[in-house]
Amino acid sequence: MAIREPASGELIHRMEVRIRVDRPEGVGLAPVYTLVCKRWVKVEPLGTAAYANAQQTESKATHRLYCRHIAGLDAAHEFVGRGRVYRVRRPTDLAGKTVWSVIEVEELGSDAPSANKGGGNVQLGFG
Repeated sequence: MAIREPASGELIHRMEVRIRVDRPEGVGLAPVYTLVCKRWVKVEPLGTAAYANAQQTESKATHRLYCRHIAGLDAAHEFVGRGRVYRVRRPTDLAGKTVWSVIEVEELGSDAPSANKGGGNVQLGFG
């Protein structure tokens, strides 16, 4: 299956693109984020065959994102939107042109740090 340019109606998710750098803080590390840009993005979950292949290569890609070209993307970049964080795994240019970026990403989870903490009735939907 050939990858095609996304139609404007497919770019429906507004996402921030940021760089994550871990800096020393106390006895550990604390993430520091720098906003790079915002883009309208098409989000496409990878199919089971693509996901299985990604697991064999240990790339852990879970989704493919399409957006207007972003120069210099690498594994330090994250896309944040839809309440989720996606880490860049394999960025490429569509058809070798610097018009569209096609980025395979790994979904890291919620963009709210406290959303993954256990306990409380709110997490169970009772709050």
